Amino acid sequence: MQEAIYFEPIIKERIWGGQRLREYGFPIPDASRTGEVWTLASHPNGTTRVESGPFVGLNLEELWSNHPEIFGMETDSDFPLLLKWIDASTDLSVQVHPNDADARRYEQQPYGKNECWYIIDCPEDASLIHGHSLSSQEEFDEAVLQGTLLQSLHHVPVSKGDFLYVPAGTVHALTEGCVVLEIQQNSDTTYRLHDYDRLNSVTGTLRTLHIEQARRVIRFPHYRYLEPSVPLSPSRRRLTRNPDFFVEEWTIRQTHALDPSPTFRIITVVEGTIELDDVVLSVGATALLPADSEHVVSGDGLMLVTGPAPKTIKPFRIGVDLGGTQTRVAVVDQEKVIKQLSFPTNPVADPGQTISHIEHAIRYFSEEFHLTNIGIAAPGPLDARTGHLLSPPNLPGWDDVDLVTPIASRFELPTCLENDANAAALGEALFGAGQTSSSVYYVTVSTGIGGGYVHEKKLIRGANGYAGEIGNTIIDSSGPVHPVLNVGSLEGLASGTALQSRAMEQEASSIEMLLTVPSERTRFINHLATGLANIIHTIDPEVIIIGGGVTGSADLFWEELICRVRELVYPALRPSIDVRLATLEGHAGVIGAAHLG
Repeated sequence: MQEAIYFEPIIKERIWGGQRLREYGFPIPDASRTGEVWTLASHPNGTTRVESGPFVGLNLEELWSNHPEIFGMETDSDFPLLLKWIDASTDLSVQVHPNDADARRYEQQPYGKNECWYIIDCPEDASLIHGHSLSSQEEFDEAVLQGTLLQSLHHVPVSKGDFLYVPAGTVHALTEGCVVLEIQQNSDTTYRLHDYDRLNSVTGTLRTLHIEQARRVIRFPHYRYLEPSVPLSPSRRRLTRNPDFFVEEWTIRQTHALDPSPTFRIITVVEGTIELDDVVLSVGATALLPADSEHVVSGDGLMLVTGPAPKTIKPFRIGVDLGGTQTRVAVVDQEKVIKQLSFPTNPVADPGQTISHIEHAIRYFSEEFHLTNIGIAAPGPLDARTGHLLSPPNLPGWDDVDLVTPIASRFELPTCLENDANAAALGEALFGAGQTSSSVYYVTVSTGIGGGYVHEKKLIRGANGYAGEIGNTIIDSSGPVHPVLNVGSLEGLASGTALQSRAMEQEASSIEMLLTVPSERTRFINHLATGLANIIHTIDPEVIIIGGGVTGSADLFWEELICRVRELVYPALRPSIDVRLATLEGHAGVIGAAHLG
């Protein structure tokens, strides 16, 4: 068995550093403003040395170059990873890193910097900077000129044990009081955007900002990144797997065997005490496990395991959910969203801008996944046969827009377009609350109201693609006027927009508060139940599934709604009425879109 290899950490002073990393076993000098401890590195700015065993005295670069058998991979390029502990005694500068292509283009460096943070500790009300609200380089320039850049930044709340992935091109910053373990590509290229007017300790002048360099690598708009953690066993969960590395969190409460891996792995203890092959490791300890080596861990604690990401050739689907305020692009495996990028939709901009953003997200995923098809869910009216949006009310000016052709030709993949309610209906019928039923009607009660019908796992679109459009059915012909639908339509009476308008009229602070008023709750229930009863009498589905944002208040009206629906249908139908809440939550649209065609 090849033994684990341990390295001497490198202490890095930083203007924003402190003394807290002493608490995690690192030898921090007195009065030192230590910001970083590099525990595994092979970089011109610092390379760690083996501290014991047969390779003692060799640094990681020498080990990498002369002993490829340890790593199980080609070693003709630079070592790919860098691990560091960070003590943010004060706020770090607002910064951004280039991706691989930009690092080669602008810095003549082999790697950009995708990184991730595992929160070791933080204040109770901590938040980190992760992203921005600017839509273009021009808006960025104006924010810099006007001094409003900080107001455009997104703040993400964090707690101890949280994990965040920070792709290159993301504006970000750690904040005061946070201690994190950072796992990243082997790069030290950082562009500072804002530094709180701190002075260089040597020159006494303001520290350099890199506005122009940052401007050309920031992604506009900001893409919110979602990657749900994946349980691998009762004691393991994967936090990320991306083209550069994987990270797993292991909970150690008993003895575990670490089976051989074809490539090297790195373990870091982040909580408690762990024994690795009879060596006791405390918090802060890091070990490199050679390729094809077996090890045993025991004790009581948490450790992170990282290393090069294994390649995958499994086919995946792309689902796109184009909304009036937000667009989501997701990699889908059956009913699971593997990863997702989302960005604000700008309805007043040229549609080509949004199409370009969608293409960027798909291209980002195509570098990691083998993609087989693309499905797009979009607001109607639309023509699914030609792939054109016609004149969607929440995308003004998007008249006769061809969504499918530019995307299909760009990626040379089968690409389908479908009404967003139909796509969500398909998602719920295949993998959600309707997966055991043969006849499923889905209705979304959100900003608007839409519906879709799935029979024997196939969408029923009708002669012109408008089947199931419950939102425009007339509930009360004397009801309110709708901008584009019928007077007294279900959407005009019971959608989230209608309820919000009603709440303002009744001086209620929210839809939820409105529905606590008995008369208003009864009014809403009567309208929605009437629409559902009409559907039941028209197509007699086995189950009706209700989703959308308004269902967040379902505990206020659900039982009354079911009772009212039963009152409105034929007596013979009442015992078989089955109305359920959606189970795929906000993912039904992208999951259904991915399975179109």
